[in-house]
Amino acid sequence: MKYLSLLLAFCLIAPLAYADNPDLPARLQKADKWVFCSGVDSPPMVFNDEKQNRAGVVVDLGEQIAKRLGNKKIEWRIIPFAGLIPAMLARQCDIIMDQLFDKPERREVIDMVNYMYSSQAVLVGKGNPHNIHKLDDLSGKKVAALNGSTIRVLLEEHNKKLQQAQKAPMKLVIYSTDTDAFQALRFGHADAYGTTVESAGWYQSIAPDLFETGVPSFARILTGVGIHKEDKALTAAVEQVIKAMQADGSYLQILKKWNIEDDQLEF
Repeated sequence: MKYLSLLLAFCLIAPLAYADNPDLPARLQKADKWVFCSGVDSPPMVFNDEKQNRAGVVVDLGEQIAKRLGNKKIEWRIIPFAGLIPAMLARQCDIIMDQLFDKPERREVIDMVNYMYSSQAVLVGKGNPHNIHKLDDLSGKKVAALNGSTIRVLLEEHNKKLQQAQKAPMKLVIYSTDTDAFQALRFGHADAYGTTVESAGWYQSIAPDLFETGVPSFARILTGVGIHKEDKALTAAVEQVIKAMQADGSYLQILKKWNIEDDQLEF
């Protein structure tokens, strides 16, 4: 009777254990580490802190994924944002751990697992010297943006509207890293900086006397990590991890740590 009770207890526990340890592709079960590709230049999402340690929302999330899917080491492979998807397609990484906006053209080439919402914004100098409050106000202005980013596409599309209205288009200055785009605004090489709401808020928080938001939140979109289309089991496993983190509260804890809890996914 004692052994029967133990057997029944095991049967009840086993499904719960499986839920915390999803199946993985065979090659990842054998690997001794995870390779995460990232631009590592978009605070507070993923960046190097003052001690040159990886930090941010995506870093905390990646550590949880690695822990819950085998407790393996992480190798962060730094790749410019525009090169992240090509790197994934070339099998240089297991997961793109960055702030990828979930767009149909990306879904055509990679799988995505969403972990939050995000929006766009335009950062300007303190006092808003160029009177920028909406996208039309960027007419004729120099605007810095990251190569391969959604904000670049949106600004290019708005340039067409400006031209149709017979207004001067904005002069887009494209950079390979978000940090360089931000520095362009900081040193006066650009009149505005198009980025995510999260990054705009971060820079404004660390230098409130130097910057403010000109064009507030717009173009809200789901945001996720990228996975190779052939790794369906990995995609399912990461989805399971995110759901488990939502259920146990660790997901919201990460977002609160970085003051972006308003971007959380709904259950």
